[in-house]
Amino acid sequence: MNLLRLIFLGLLFQQTVLAQTAGPAKLWQPYRVTERSGTQQVDLSGEGWTLGHMDQPVTSLKDLSGIKDAFKTSVPNSIQWSYFKAGKLPHPYYNKNALQYAWVDEKAWYYTKSFDLPAKAADSYVFLCFEGLDYFSKVWVNDSLIGVHEGMFGGPTIEISKYLKAKNEIVVEVKAGNWGNKATAFEKLPITANGDRDFSKQTGFNPRATGKIIKPWAISGGTGGEPFFSVGMWQGVRLEVVPKIHLERPFLTTQSIQKNTSANMHLSLEIMANETSSGLKMHPWTNAQLDHPDNFGQKFEKVTGNYAVEFELTLNGKSALKKSWKADLTKGRNWLEKDIVLTNPKLWNPNGLGNPDMYVAHIRLIQDQRVVDEIKFNHGIRTIEYITSAGPRTRDRWDDWQFVINGQKLFVKGMNFTPQDILLDLNKERYRWTLQAAKNMGVQLIRIWGGGILETKHFYDLCDELGLMVWQDFPIGNQDTPDYPQDIWEAQVVQNILRLRNHPSLAILCGGNEFNAYSYGNATSIGILERNLKIFDPSRSFKRTTPDHGAIHVYPDMDPVWYNKSYAKAPFISETGMHSIPEAGVFYETVDNKEFFDLGKMWDKDFRNNHPDFVHHFTEYGPGRVPRMLSRASHISDMKDPSIDEIAEASQIGAGEFYQVFSEKVQGNYPVTTGLMPWVFKRHWPVIAIQLMDWFGNAAAPYYFLKRTYEPTHVAVDIPRLLWKSGETIQLPVKITHSLPTGLTAAKVSVQVFDDGFTSLAQFQKTVGVAAGPSVTNAYEVASFKIPEDYRDRFLFVLTELKDASGKLISRSFYYPRVISRMEDPAFYKEYTTTPINWISLDKGPWLKPTVAKTSAKLSLILISKQDKDAQNSVIKVKVTNTGKVPAFMTKLDITGTKRAMVASSNYEWLAPGESKEITTDVLWREPENKPSAIISVSAWNAPKAEVKL
Repeated sequence: MNLLRLIFLGLLFQQTVLAQTAGPAKLWQPYRVTERSGTQQVDLSGEGWTLGHMDQPVTSLKDLSGIKDAFKTSVPNSIQWSYFKAGKLPHPYYNKNALQYAWVDEKAWYYTKSFDLPAKAADSYVFLCFEGLDYFSKVWVNDSLIGVHEGMFGGPTIEISKYLKAKNEIVVEVKAGNWGNKATAFEKLPITANGDRDFSKQTGFNPRATGKIIKPWAISGGTGGEPFFSVGMWQGVRLEVVPKIHLERPFLTTQSIQKNTSANMHLSLEIMANETSSGLKMHPWTNAQLDHPDNFGQKFEKVTGNYAVEFELTLNGKSALKKSWKADLTKGRNWLEKDIVLTNPKLWNPNGLGNPDMYVAHIRLIQDQRVVDEIKFNHGIRTIEYITSAGPRTRDRWDDWQFVINGQKLFVKGMNFTPQDILLDLNKERYRWTLQAAKNMGVQLIRIWGGGILETKHFYDLCDELGLMVWQDFPIGNQDTPDYPQDIWEAQVVQNILRLRNHPSLAILCGGNEFNAYSYGNATSIGILERNLKIFDPSRSFKRTTPDHGAIHVYPDMDPVWYNKSYAKAPFISETGMHSIPEAGVFYETVDNKEFFDLGKMWDKDFRNNHPDFVHHFTEYGPGRVPRMLSRASHISDMKDPSIDEIAEASQIGAGEFYQVFSEKVQGNYPVTTGLMPWVFKRHWPVIAIQLMDWFGNAAAPYYFLKRTYEPTHVAVDIPRLLWKSGETIQLPVKITHSLPTGLTAAKVSVQVFDDGFTSLAQFQKTVGVAAGPSVTNAYEVASFKIPEDYRDRFLFVLTELKDASGKLISRSFYYPRVISRMEDPAFYKEYTTTPINWISLDKGPWLKPTVAKTSAKLSLILISKQDKDAQNSVIKVKVTNTGKVPAFMTKLDITGTKRAMVASSNYEWLAPGESKEITTDVLWREPENKPSAIISVSAWNAPKAEVKL
């Protein structure tokens, strides 16, 4: 007896030691619990949370009696924005205020919220579902530690019914991803001989090689975001109340469409019977047979009761299809796989190809003719296929890049997208502003960059609604990942595949940005991603990384005419762009105005020391960025000593010309090149960088230059180059890119050449037909113009227009080639015309703006209407007329008198003498109370400002 007792005590001691060493339960797991609605869901997001911090993590909730600086906040939010919104710290993006937040990632943070027992919880599972905790977290429910979690992109998901009482409290601990491993402060790193920071001297956390942390570099101190390291409950939290037998993880796909008469779809659905998703495992993480049932077979426990699944599609509230199937269930997981045919379907189409019609899919679990569980989600019926593009193969890895959407080919007009906000303030209204502007620009595909985030529900819901296809990178950016914890990585991967796969907007999934997907360090990470896509979403195209598979990233500093020469065989360009400064108002608001001096010496040795605020707001301030931006600006205005207004405008116009020409060259290379995704649509905080829209939401000049090339039908001069010498003959061939499914007949294309006083020197006109899209029509191949022998150090203006048979303008493009004396140097002429060389500066001119300003146009402005959509958003329509005798050049609409962001239907335009144009402008009032002070104006480089008060 004593021996047995000793053995028993020994086993008990061993179990106690194991329990103590095992620690809290690890909560990361792959199976996401699907959202419900109505009484089945309790949204715990919003107000009612308390936030405070400790210097070290607590071992017991009793220790929180000493919590520091506790205050009321809302969720979702990062810690940084919570502090600003509570008035505790200044705006993190203004001046160098970011340094006042440097301590935030060194603390352990505690969110607390109380809630009542949800209805129907008595005999149900209750899942506590977090959508995003950044990064290390623990969760307590009513003083019970439920477990720990790692990773910011989904989870934990916990079944908590046994912990619940009438009144309940949740406590969530969150620590930053660099906990205990903080990096050397960016601004303390030494400067190298070429002017860059010396990152080899950085210690601690390295966002460019994140080790065991699965966190993108844009929000963890990486390039362009060095002052910031996000932490907090950045996504929402919900309770899902479901019966013990319930639905999970539906997946509805379109298999084929028969000429819009019918759509063949497939529904895959899980039915969980007396088992929870949070208890499921995909596989063991040690060596074992994966499927090894008892030698006598698996025991199937039949579920008693009369169960059925009802499936319904509704369109605009009306039933379009209804099906039901009997469900014979056994304990555990059950799958329902059904083929469904819908007649006369309405299709989800990308922007520019038709309406993005969407149905609502309702899936109900019926028990004895009573609905006991329901899931509903939006569903778009569409097919996306990829076929071989027309060009020759040039690499080992060569994917099919010709998009075919609902049976229609297209040249894909895309954009890259960084996070909406570097500190993760991601509300739906800001997303709508940004994505609506992208749609208005003609964008069809948005790539979510691998240095950024796995995008939110708000983002995807809006892309579904607006007809914007999405290319989603996973968060690997410019690094090897040998230390990625595979179980956490797989949990994040599967959570997000399950979260995103029903969105019709999702077109492509990609491993990440600019890394070697085949290295020893990355093969495992990509293998996990690739195999889970095959299991959970084989319908999506997968790219291991970009650039790869035939897609390229290019950032040349050259005459952009080389794009259809240097990259003539590329099937897809997935990154390219040019730096510029946002509108000057951004810097008047966020930078010490005393630093706006010597801006033409931006790359001088002492500039950094004398302009700390300014350089703080310059992404990648270095030799690869500053000179190329200034050289572009130097063709527009004198950059010896510019004001902040002058350099902002000149750099934007310089970049805008670059975007226009490369977009025309790339689109004109169709069907060899089948898509273009310039870098980048919007910036995640107020900086100098490559961007079409600044952080406040204001569209810059490059937005409008690129927008003109993204119109459905675009006429362009296939100009051979932008620099010329006196006496040369300029060839002026014209191409028309057309994306619509019907062609044009009897259209009129014209080309006109002007001197720098807008005197017409030559004119050509021709009637053409344009084939159904996608097509490229060589509309005018023989037009040419001989530059006069004495025309030197001056600009020419080239205008091309396309009009329909009735004379209505369809498309217009304009160019301003330079005739410069430097081209008379034989060595330079040969180098420039035969090799893509760095863009030259024009230190002594000619400069475009002062040249144009010597001419005289006149503008009038009439306010047609102003519609207030809500307190912060208005739509303004005006009529602008050029009443002068020469073209109004760079005609620009603006709003002054208050803080605002604006996106116009047209800006930086050529307005012919006597021509009128209606312009619609979306306005975001950043200070709605000052709206009555707003003044709308229109001006041109050669016309004084005309104003009206709103």
